[in-house]
Amino acid sequence: MRQVNKTMPKKVLVFLVEGVSDERALAAIRRYVPDQYRVAIHVTHGDLFTRPGIRKNVKARVGDQVRKMMHETKYRKQEIAAVIQVTDTDGTFVAADDVRVNASVGRAPVYQESGIMVANSGIQQYIQKRNRIKASELNVMRTSDEIISGIYYFLLYFSCNLDHVMHHKRNMTIEEKINQSRAFEQACREDPQHFYYFFHNQPFTVAGSIDETWSFIEKGTHSLQRYTNFQLVFDLLDSLEGSKLRSEKKN
Repeated sequence: MRQVNKTMPKKVLVFLVEGVSDERALAAIRRYVPDQYRVAIHVTHGDLFTRPGIRKNVKARVGDQVRKMMHETKYRKQEIAAVIQVTDTDGTFVAADDVRVNASVGRAPVYQESGIMVANSGIQQYIQKRNRIKASELNVMRTSDEIISGIYYFLLYFSCNLDHVMHHKRNMTIEEKINQSRAFEQACREDPQHFYYFFHNQPFTVAGSIDETWSFIEKGTHSLQRYTNFQLVFDLLDSLEGSKLRSEKKN
């Protein structure tokens, strides 16, 4: 009689994040993933939606990062249950007039509650063009059900960036990002439920489905203000056990 191996390999849930400090801040998500899944957090080292000089379309660029992760980890396509990408909105959806010249700022854009301040007209034109391109590419990806055939895909956001939501501060230096992400990581170690409650019943969490939360962030200057739909990740994780991932996009 043939022996049946009842030990099934764990499926992989992939998170795509922009930087190492983002990886630290979101590492506690592993506690909330159902036991039959494992987590891979892949750092893309920058914003995949604003990379100049790359001719590949945005879906191909994101797909390349998934394949890179697969190559590095040796995970096969059939082992991956879903990819959840996390992006910063960076004021992407504001009107062109909300990108304003202010000679007192440095060369880096300064994100404020109702506008983006830049040092000169050249940077102003660059940011306006960047916003148009990124808004278009975000709209492509947020409506994508799969990133590679058979692998579910979801796009969640932090506004105006992860630091703004997690640490209540825009325009942070690299050192500040690292220090704050370490502090948050430590808080999650000390209190196992800290991560979950941080994202629940908060004024910065946008209620609704994925589509509804994206429609909200695209309006006015919301993409500069402190909002996120990352709390939806807990619903997505709950749906893993019920195999309802695809329907989460529509409900």
